[in-house]
Amino acid sequence: MSLGSFLTSTKDEELCSSNYRRDIAFMDRFWRCNSLLHFLAYRILGTHEEAGNAVENCRIVASRNPPDFAYEGAFRSWVARILIDEALAILRQRNAAQTELSK
Repeated sequence: MSLGSFLTSTKDEELCSSNYRRDIAFMDRFWRCNSLLHFLAYRILGTHEEAGNAVENCRIVASRNPPDFAYEGAFRSWVARILIDEALAILRQRNAAQTELSK
């Protein structure tokens, strides 16, 4: 193994390790907000199944490229806004389906 490939390999490993730690930190913070997110989604949607779907959609969207937050409250506010958007999208889909059925 040459020095250049060793350095590249080491940088790749450090990047993977850094990404892994960031992903773990995100999931840790996200799960601490889980009950709040379920509560908000249930208040918007009215069913536990749809609330669970909204929270899962929120996790997927938020985990794509999460910004760094120094404080837990800033993270909670950010993820709650994403959750509200996802819950409203489900509500719009439900309303559109009901409108289509009533035609």
